[in-house]
Amino acid sequence: MEESSEKRDGERIEPLTVPGMRLLIQGVARDLINISDNGFGILIGKATDFHLGQRITDIRLDAVGQTHRLQGAVAHITRLKTGHVLGIRLEFRSIEEYRFVADLKHRCAGQTESR
Repeated sequence: MEESSEKRDGERIEPLTVPGMRLLIQGVARDLINISDNGFGILIGKATDFHLGQRITDIRLDAVGQTHRLQGAVAHITRLKTGHVLGIRLEFRSIEEYRFVADLKHRCAGQTESR
């Protein structure tokens, strides 16, 4: 089952392994499983924890020695055998936030290419 409110765009990098990266969504640690210039996917246990279009204003991303507080909206919820992927489209409030995510995506791409 895939629920989608919009067409995905942009290249997604997965799987992710960035040392020291931590992601908190509404105060709960989450696994970041893919990233693009405009958003990312996280692993969740139950699809009912979120709904399409839901605004998420409490996103904390710690990586590469920096912490950013981001916000976004649920773009899709996709069922997997082991849970669900929650796709979050980020709503950037500054060019610095966008650059931080784009740099993190670039670092993740470097991690996957070296395998």
